[in-house]
Amino acid sequence: MKRLSIIMMCLATLAFSSCGSTFGGASGSVSSAAKDNGRAAGASIISLYNSYRSTGTVNLGNPADLTAALSLATAYTNFRNNQADANYKKAFASGMVAAGAGLITAANVNGIINTMNNLTGLNVNAATITNSVGTATAIIQLLQALGSAQQ
Repeated sequence: MKRLSIIMMCLATLAFSSCGSTFGGASGSVSSAAKDNGRAAGASIISLYNSYRSTGTVNLGNPADLTAALSLATAYTNFRNNQADANYKKAFASGMVAAGAGLITAANVNGIINTMNNLTGLNVNAATITNSVGTATAIIQLLQALGSAQQ
């Protein structure tokens, strides 16, 4: 009887530890997806910012700018759908900093995310930008915020 109790306790311990590692793995994959999303957003912002700095505008007729705008809008929509999750938000910000080429930093990433949250033109509907003029305006406002943070 005593052996059976010890075996049952060992099995219970193994069950709890394996469930804990399983759930930790799921959380890790969510964090990984959030970080990848943040990297996509950060890389898109940097690409658009570089274009904006060199030409003074974002040209959605330019395939590189259009692709970056779509990527940013898609990444942001994914963020907006998950922003209530503090871990997702933290991993997204970390990804933005990682792809931010030194322009998006830990010091300004929350300001950039807050600016994105206040823009309506970054919403994606069925993987298309619903209002390209609003999107271009929103992206320019975002890039201006990044530019003023650099001064």
